Amino acid sequence: MLTITIRGSVKFRTLEKDSKIREEINEVNSQSPSHVTIRNWTLKIGYYELTHQKEKADDWIILLDHSIQFGCEKILVVLGIRESEFLKMKRPLQYTDLKTLLIANKRSWNGALVKEELKKLEATIGQIKYAVGDYGSDLRKGLVLSEITHVHDLSHLIALTIEKLYKTDDRFIEFKSKMSYMRSKFVQTDIAAIVPPKGRKKSEYQSFDKIIKWGNAALNLIENKINDPEQIKLLLEYFETKTLDRIRTELSWISHYSELIAELSEINYSIEEVEKELKHNGLSKISFRKCVKILEKLESDNGIKFKETLIYKIDQQIKLLPKTGTILFSSDILESIFGKYKNRVSENPMASITCLMLIIAAFTSDLTEESVKQSIENVKITDIKKWSKENIGVSLFEKRKVLLAA
Repeated sequence: MLTITIRGSVKFRTLEKDSKIREEINEVNSQSPSHVTIRNWTLKIGYYELTHQKEKADDWIILLDHSIQFGCEKILVVLGIRESEFLKMKRPLQYTDLKTLLIANKRSWNGALVKEELKKLEATIGQIKYAVGDYGSDLRKGLVLSEITHVHDLSHLIALTIEKLYKTDDRFIEFKSKMSYMRSKFVQTDIAAIVPPKGRKKSEYQSFDKIIKWGNAALNLIENKINDPEQIKLLLEYFETKTLDRIRTELSWISHYSELIAELSEINYSIEEVEKELKHNGLSKISFRKCVKILEKLESDNGIKFKETLIYKIDQQIKLLPKTGTILFSSDILESIFGKYKNRVSENPMASITCLMLIIAAFTSDLTEESVKQSIENVKITDIKKWSKENIGVSLFEKRKVLLAA
């Protein structure tokens, strides 16, 4: 049950209802735990994972970032892995590879406050060899003040490189504008299935592969380049001929951007290959040379600019740690954990920071029988309430309850 809610992100109330339905179907008269009980068990696991003593060592690698802001507050999360453990892996990190080292909540953050938390952390876990994360100003300054080497997360580094290339590119701006117009014009019509994907403004250049995929599919459709017999069969089954003709007419504008789409496709393919190499094998002189070979295949003007800039930026990251053979170069796993956390916060009607943020630590628990037993038996609800009072204070939801009690 705990594996389902923590690993599968099944919400507490949903799990309670599911258990009761299963009991009725199987005609079992056992007492299913309530959603409150399941929540408390989960928080106990998170509290135990966060607060139990971590081994003291001189080779900690940390991943750190802020969550999105809730009300006036932001969470700083620091995850860690020993370098000796990381070097054994030939794959991207998984949740259970990491230890939750810090979850801190403040109304506002600056470099000095980040430094303060990192110094307290080092006092308990030992030396932090380097940190991986984006270049947010508070985090960057805090790491500089703490004299901790800051490796720029690969995904953010690539996104910034792409942004510099295309943010002021008239072709790209016009292309996005026409996509946006098409979404608003056809989203509630009988050809809504062809509307372009809606990009996320905050991470637009981290997910532009969706735009490219749509652009190529649209080009294939209007130029009759679909070769898959099954797709052709389904198109004729789902759409009348006149509807397909209308779709092709409404998409005809995209042919003017075929060169741009080809250029973006070329760059995106190289990004996928570079990310696959560096996220699976880490950043080393060997993996760097492989990435250079991948990028050397780029032929368009912007592709060559992208290649030159990215090679330079990756080389700069290697030079940060000249004595380190293989560098962890991705904090994607932390972004994933934040995504899971935001999904769970949606259960909170005020979407404010509460002790539910302990579930972040629960995500990194290995959930073995022994660790779950230790958590449930040794952690008391009073421990969680005390931690919540010290680290959160009075939540927005509690304040609302008092205000609207009448």
